[in-house]
Amino acid sequence: MILSTLRLRNYPEDEADIFPWNLPLIKNLETLQFEKNISFFVGENGSGKSTILEAIAAYTEVPLAGSFRLADDDSLAASNRLADYLSLRFSEKTRHGFFVRAEDFIGFSRSIKRQILELDKEIADVKATFTGGDITLTLGTLEGERNSFIQRYSKDLEAMSHGEGFMKFFTARITGKGLYLIDEPEAALSPARQLSLLSLILEKVKKTGAHFIIATHSPIIMAAPDSEVFYFQEGQISKVDYRETEHYLLTKAILDSPELVMKEL
Repeated sequence: MILSTLRLRNYPEDEADIFPWNLPLIKNLETLQFEKNISFFVGENGSGKSTILEAIAAYTEVPLAGSFRLADDDSLAASNRLADYLSLRFSEKTRHGFFVRAEDFIGFSRSIKRQILELDKEIADVKATFTGGDITLTLGTLEGERNSFIQRYSKDLEAMSHGEGFMKFFTARITGKGLYLIDEPEAALSPARQLSLLSLILEKVKKTGAHFIIATHSPIIMAAPDSEVFYFQEGQISKVDYRETEHYLLTKAILDSPELVMKEL
């Protein structure tokens, strides 16, 4: 694993009633020991799993796959403050990897499209204004950069379905050993695409030793073999088998007997 332990050193007592310090989870936070290369944060909405994941991203300064730097994203202000009070221990320090939320993908895809359009304009300007000599060398760098973007991400990520574009992003960006922090990827992925993402993650873990920490509600994703589940519940974090989570139990109940579950609503 890249990250081995996480703990809270202390917290500002004069801000005890302010988010995120007012979360029972933060007040009760004990040392988290990471023992697998695939770690899941699982819990109800508002349980604190995304807050902890964002704080890890802020602490490690991995790139944010969106239109902002972590330090400049107002939505991450509380997590940035929390990061200042965390103590993380690494088996291997690296800034390779990324942090991504489903909502960041729109900003990312627009950024890629904008860069390709800017390169198109530069290439057109060179062709229109170049006088004398060999234009090949002048265009080579610009066209090479443009073609690299297109080959890696396609010409227009926004033209793809959200799930197709999200998978294209993961395939292009999960490139080697690093720390990959992913918040609720299932929001953009069908069940089949979730399995595709899981297959990609398992391949990268096996080949590179990459470490994935994923906040998720998806029983499909959290079923990854040789993984660990940190269950956020009632202001505490505990390690459980994914079959013990409410997400699995409720999904199984619906699949086993949808009529009975609907009748009890």
